[in-house]
Amino acid sequence: MNSLIKYLAFIFLLNNLFFGIIKLNQLAENSFLLILGFSFLITIYSIKILKSVIFNKSFQLFFMLNFLNLIYYVCFEFGDIDSFKYLSARFVQFSIFSITVYSFKNDLPRILIKFLKFVTISSLLGSLIFYFPDFQSRYSGIFINPNEFSILMVIGFSIILFVEKKSFINYSLLIMFLLAVVISGSRSAIAGLFIAVFSYIIYYKFKNIINVILILFLLIVFSIYAGENNAVQRMFELDILLNRKYQYLYAIETFLQKPLYGHGLKNYAFIDHSLIQFNDVKIDFGAHNGYLSILVQYGIIFSTIFFSIFFYYLYKIYKYQISFFGENHSEIRFLFFIVTYTLVNGLFENTIIGISFFQTNLFWLTIAYFIYLLHKKNESNSISY
Repeated sequence: MNSLIKYLAFIFLLNNLFFGIIKLNQLAENSFLLILGFSFLITIYSIKILKSVIFNKSFQLFFMLNFLNLIYYVCFEFGDIDSFKYLSARFVQFSIFSITVYSFKNDLPRILIKFLKFVTISSLLGSLIFYFPDFQSRYSGIFINPNEFSILMVIGFSIILFVEKKSFINYSLLIMFLLAVVISGSRSAIAGLFIAVFSYIIYYKFKNIINVILILFLLIVFSIYAGENNAVQRMFELDILLNRKYQYLYAIETFLQKPLYGHGLKNYAFIDHSLIQFNDVKIDFGAHNGYLSILVQYGIIFSTIFFSIFFYYLYKIYKYQISFFGENHSEIRFLFFIVTYTLVNGLFENTIIGISFFQTNLFWLTIAYFIYLLHKKNESNSISY
């Protein structure tokens, strides 16, 4: 049983991935609650491990966020079944991520990157085999949403860039991931590419500048020949930018309806449909902003507590990032990219706050690992003194 419990985070991530795949979406819908329930039963069965994780200083962030959700639920939504589902799912999610980090410890980056490499390459090749791009419309491959597809492609691109040795196969994969991002039409994915390249330059200076030049050159070429709906060209389409602006305004108006205590745990990434004007029917009703989603969900009081806790730990992680770099420095640098990319993507998508979104859960698993490293560092410093 102990050998199974440490892999629950990967099972959970895989199910998140299935949510976005055309042929597996219904399977994911049916299996999601089963996986959560199964995970809950296993964690309760392994109560000694659960207790050592929940009250471990390495995972204080998760304990505080779970406690914040519990207080909110008891005070404002006690008895609401849908909000209780969110509360329970969040607890299980944070618990299994903590247990996975606690179980694998320093081996987690290597295992996680192997998992992500398999997932991203499989998604890329499966998409090209079953849904070859027409280079006219936005490309989503085997996925329902091109944005979800593009996020995986950015992750795959970054693994090759940061971690893998440069070879003909890896350069081919790098180019294919880059092309997939461009033809997906996702503007936030382009932002992810630039974050990856910028981070690469910071880490390696001019040591591997030829790789940067190659990437930028290919990005320009793909943007010219990859059709009118490619990601680079869409960045300059004013009407699309205006639509996203209205989504933010509607999210703010929804927040202002209940500014103190929000719309409830179940209503994350929520916009009140009654606010939508007739002429705006093309606007996606989701907030498409993780930070606004938190405001809508919690209101100003609880979201202030959430952000205070959240950004305090983020500050500590980024402050001490240099000391994390050991023998596996390239893997740690990739994981830092995952955190940074998710935080930036939170301006365009409902990352950070969701339950079943792949990037969201990958982000929280990575955060759990970094906080574990912080705790180890603090322990070693106290021993040395």
